[in-house]
Amino acid sequence: MAELTMETGVEPIAGVRDIVLVASGKGGVGKSTVSVNLAVALARSGLRTGIVDLDLGGPSVGRLTGAEEVPELRPDGLAVPEQRHGLSVVSMSGMIPPEQALVWKGPLVAQAVAQLFREVAWPDLDVLVVDMPPGTGDVLLSVVEQVPVAGAVVVTTPERMASIDAERAVALFHEHDIPVFGVVRNMADFVCPCCGEVQPLFAPAAAVDVARRMHVADLGAIPADLGAARQAAAGVPIIVAAPEGATAQAFARLAEAVQRSIERERAAQAQDHAGERSIWEIINGG
Repeated sequence: MAELTMETGVEPIAGVRDIVLVASGKGGVGKSTVSVNLAVALARSGLRTGIVDLDLGGPSVGRLTGAEEVPELRPDGLAVPEQRHGLSVVSMSGMIPPEQALVWKGPLVAQAVAQLFREVAWPDLDVLVVDMPPGTGDVLLSVVEQVPVAGAVVVTTPERMASIDAERAVALFHEHDIPVFGVVRNMADFVCPCCGEVQPLFAPAAAVDVARRMHVADLGAIPADLGAARQAAAGVPIIVAAPEGATAQAFARLAEAVQRSIERERAAQAQDHAGERSIWEIINGG
């Protein structure tokens, strides 16, 4: 995003217009599932979309999309993303055996982040979705320092501990001047596989309204769906397997909200730069 790059001094990613981070305060809230289905929903809305898996210690985007091959390298050394479900996918899940622990220190993490963004032959993309690792560690700080980010989506569940950690994630983004598009409540309800009835998974008293407390948008709730878990094991996102279902429709609404947020952020940045024109430019209609 050129406007953001001008302000931060960070080089843009070749071929990529806007970058959206999907993050969570803790693991186990379904962040990668949200990342993948959000990316597919954006692609189905007509945006040229890619996804990169930065959860280096537990990469799963490749498995969730079926993109588990080691990327091919072009003669210039750039990796070629796999094409799955209308997405350009880059993930290390096919390169690291499930039984192998990945323990990297800060400098190596920063190098990996740079390579996963800048040493990839991304096609022209309207939006690149980034599946972040849980928490607020080295990867997030490396992204903030190296990449022009349009905004972030924070994933939580209605459970109290997950919500408290989500608040920390929102606070960190605010601290680094990263726009938070909003909070999405994953696995808020359960879709019965027999009758399709939707039931709440958490008592209302147990829920924490993170969006209200942190003054960001509520991006809605995503119901839990047993079918989604089965399809994910086969590398098929639920929005592809059952596009008319309640879960897929929730992801489609999430994608619409993210699109609107991107457009608002671009408009705000354009307005900010318009205010920086010199009086000579204004007089001459520049």
